Amino acid sequence: MQHELKILTPIGMLGYGFDEALFWSAVSDGVDAIICDSGSTDSGPARLALGTMSGSRDGYAAELEKFLLAAHHFHVPVLIGSAGGDGANAHVDVFVDIIHEIVARLHLRPMKVVKIYAEVSKDVVREELDAGRIVSCGEAVPELQRSDVEDASRIVAQMGMESYLKAMDEHPDFDVIIGGRSYDPAPYAAFCVHKGFTNLDIAWHMGKIMECGALCAKPKSREALAIVRHDSFDIRPLNPSSRCTAVSVAAHTLYEKTRPDLLVGPGGSLHLNDTTYEELPDNRTVRVRGAKFVPVEQGGYTVKLEAARTHGYHSCFFGGFTDPILVAQIDPFIQTVRDHVASVCKFEYDLKLTTYGARNEISITRVIHAARVGCMHGSYLGQVATSGNFAMPCAPLDIPMGRVCEFCIYHLMPVDDPTALFPIFAETTQHNSDGEPPALVIPAYSPRGFQSASYAEHENNLLRPTILSPPAPPGMRYLGEFASVIRSKNAGPYELTFDIMFDSLAKYFFAKSSGVLDVSKFAELYAIKVSDIVAAVWWEPAMALKVTVKRPIVSGRFGETDTHGSCQHAGLLRVLIPAMEEA
Repeated sequence: MQHELKILTPIGMLGYGFDEALFWSAVSDGVDAIICDSGSTDSGPARLALGTMSGSRDGYAAELEKFLLAAHHFHVPVLIGSAGGDGANAHVDVFVDIIHEIVARLHLRPMKVVKIYAEVSKDVVREELDAGRIVSCGEAVPELQRSDVEDASRIVAQMGMESYLKAMDEHPDFDVIIGGRSYDPAPYAAFCVHKGFTNLDIAWHMGKIMECGALCAKPKSREALAIVRHDSFDIRPLNPSSRCTAVSVAAHTLYEKTRPDLLVGPGGSLHLNDTTYEELPDNRTVRVRGAKFVPVEQGGYTVKLEAARTHGYHSCFFGGFTDPILVAQIDPFIQTVRDHVASVCKFEYDLKLTTYGARNEISITRVIHAARVGCMHGSYLGQVATSGNFAMPCAPLDIPMGRVCEFCIYHLMPVDDPTALFPIFAETTQHNSDGEPPALVIPAYSPRGFQSASYAEHENNLLRPTILSPPAPPGMRYLGEFASVIRSKNAGPYELTFDIMFDSLAKYFFAKSSGVLDVSKFAELYAIKVSDIVAAVWWEPAMALKVTVKRPIVSGRFGETDTHGSCQHAGLLRVLIPAMEEA
């Protein structure tokens, strides 16, 4: 029986780029599979609504070429989930078409390619909705309406590991599997089970971490290797300037999740209360044990449905005011712009105007033209600059942005058979020419950019600068100077999650006992109702507090100011906490 399984993930999102030297070094040392995710709802609803991909075809081809060369020279199987970003059938086909082109162009050996579709018929969803069997995915998601189904451009379902496992069992000689929309860890868990590593506690937890590559490292990087055993798994970044620590790996459980201790997915939930994280002597690798996968009861299997629709059109303009006389009276001036637009546009519209850093505003082209003219030539009290107010940096001045997109389905649907919605097709791609494949040349690693060794050394020795002024009052500190990490992020399209981490247990327990971060104060800080806080969990393994709230505007919908959700942490930086006496 095989005792270890090595899985390489070159990047947490296919198309984002990875280091070729680190990739080939790992492949040549020996790996059992290359597994990579390609999907997310982080960037909003446009891909689902419009049928676009998150990356360019050329960008995907450049990275898939390296994967196929590894399959050719080293017979390493490749698994890709959520092709194209949304996992639509058409994007699965695009990836398979790219593979055909690469095999022919490089004269590679014949490749067996398996594809798994994930689109769901509206008829199926309508039937289940009428039967009352579809429920919202979380309390922040509204009930599904018949109009949501009708308006959806396409509907995809997140497949679990069962469809990948079925594909591998039916086609054990596969070279590449291209999956439609997938639960991110599903191909990882499925490959483990296929290779005889049937401990789902280990397989699912490894997949939950590895699907983001080496984002769990410090400093965060891209390429990661997992070494899976029957009772544990190791996580290691390939970049020599990064390392995994017990806290950095534990903290990744918080990333873009509603809560850190319970991760729900198709087929069951992963409980992490008893998980341990052991730093190994190489000072770069962490060994993980103790997660518990609890399967759903028989008949309780659900898949998550995702869909988006288009809803009108939008356009924008941008520029800046510099006149201090105008800036001092910006709010009443903006009202004159609104009044001007209303006098010109005698039809229904939404106008969203931003004074930078406060509100985001978008409009259809005629409306924003009127708004821009109002900004450019509107008068104000004490005006001395009469030629124009508004600095416009580029043309065109009024920029059509196309259709407005919004999520309309993010719901759970029960299924009797976890594989029934996901048809599997296999084909062998080959060429008819007599050309030879290219010789394999493994480039030398050269650190560069933010992941360079010099940066890592500097980061480790750097005294944290004072980032907030004026200084906190005597006896107090700003949370932004006390915590080691304060971040915000989407937890799906309908939730926003905040992670506040500390660099010692002493600081963690001090902050926890201080009371400055209780739910009522958090709600007051962000001007939300306490009932809009979905979860608030102090998580000792990562020395962190996680707070998840309902998003005031669904990710990417008209009027959104932060689709990714990553810039909402700033309100926490100036929270005052009593100064802690250092030991």
